[in-house]
Amino acid sequence: MMRRSQIGLLSRLLLLLLVVEMTPPAIPVPMRSSPQSLALLRARDQCGRELTAAQRLQLDRMQFEDAAHVRHYLHCFWSRLQLWLDETGFRRSFGGERRLNVEQALPAINGCNAKTSSRGSGAQTVVDWCFRAFVCVLATPVGEWYKRHMSDVINGNA
Repeated sequence: MMRRSQIGLLSRLLLLLLVVEMTPPAIPVPMRSSPQSLALLRARDQCGRELTAAQRLQLDRMQFEDAAHVRHYLHCFWSRLQLWLDETGFRRSFGGERRLNVEQALPAINGCNAKTSSRGSGAQTVVDWCFRAFVCVLATPVGEWYKRHMSDVINGNA
């Protein structure tokens, strides 16, 4: 036969097990995004309104084909962030001096602006220029940084 102390201990163990079983799992607290990350996400959402789900997924995977919807999205995105100016091209930095090596970024960005600009030809629109300059930047270490950073932003890690 069980003694009273054993019954009391058993009752407390059963109660503890019941409480543990009924307690919901801890919900992870989402990382708080920086103001820069929130601005990127807002621009992404605003400029991507007209895109299909497949087109949006392609852009989120950093696949930038030469298509009208991609060119217009990129021009909208970079213009909204005030990092693209129709008169001069990309501004000096995609992510601010604390996030990107300016000594590496400036030559890449300025070089791509100059290389892809065809002023005076009239055949290229600013949307086309933005697309070509962006694709050029993607082929540099700055582009690799951008892809990693945007993936982190999209996944809530920045």
